[in-house]
Amino acid sequence: MREANTPDLYPESPRGVTPALTAASPRYKRHVALACLGILVFVLVYLGLTGYFGWIVYRLLGDAILRGGNVWLAGLFSLPALFFFGFLVRGLVVTARNRNEGIVELSAADQPKLFAFLHRLADETGAPRPTKVFLSADVNAMVFYNSSFWNLFVPAKKNLELGLALINVLSLDELKAVVAHEYGHFAQRSLAVGNWVYVAHQITGQIVGARSGFDTLLMWISAIDIRVAWIGWIMRLFVWAIRAVLDTFFRIVLLAKRALGREMEFQADRVAVSVSGSDSLIHALHRLHAGQEAWQEA
Repeated sequence: MREANTPDLYPESPRGVTPALTAASPRYKRHVALACLGILVFVLVYLGLTGYFGWIVYRLLGDAILRGGNVWLAGLFSLPALFFFGFLVRGLVVTARNRNEGIVELSAADQPKLFAFLHRLADETGAPRPTKVFLSADVNAMVFYNSSFWNLFVPAKKNLELGLALINVLSLDELKAVVAHEYGHFAQRSLAVGNWVYVAHQITGQIVGARSGFDTLLMWISAIDIRVAWIGWIMRLFVWAIRAVLDTFFRIVLLAKRALGREMEFQADRVAVSVSGSDSLIHALHRLHAGQEAWQEA
């Protein structure tokens, strides 16, 4: 129970807000469906290639073992397919981490009023509470998380970053509007599939664009004696071809994601307005520009 002399720091929410304000529009649902379709096609192609190379390794080694063939020779012939299989499987277990330098993690024990504010706002917007809260020096607020391929099926734990410079230029109701906007991206009323699209976008980018020890190994093989280097050249050509195929489908995902991104921002704005009013959000955006300019000058 709140003590009688303790002020309520949580700004009052507007009254009479209709559920239609935060309801997903047909245009938003259409963009979500297209984005999900593009990601689904990409995942099917990726898993199809992975399964194909795995099947080649299984056929070569399985036939040699079951039919009494030359296992060593079968193993030698299966090495290229095994390499590509491992190359693709690596993308399923890699984790895309958001490395933020210069941020400090806060705890509910140290900042009970802040966490009470954030949790109450998350509950009001229908969004999951942040797993961790960090403080930075930026004029910004953002929700971030580490993600992997499996977060397409299991929700990732979300963290909230609050910029101290942002807090210093906003009033409480304006801060409420900004944080509510971030929560709006993951709120139940803004369709949980939007989160699925965002996670998949991060993972597909990591799969296509990342370079790893596989690439280093091929570069090393390609740089030694020409009697062996040609193996590296051919395998690098195949890696390039695989990435080109995946990149083509990834570009389809990007087009769909960009079209959806604008609708997601509008949807998040509606969630923010529903709990803070339109004036607070507009004033916050105006102060953000001024705060960003002051921070850059400093």
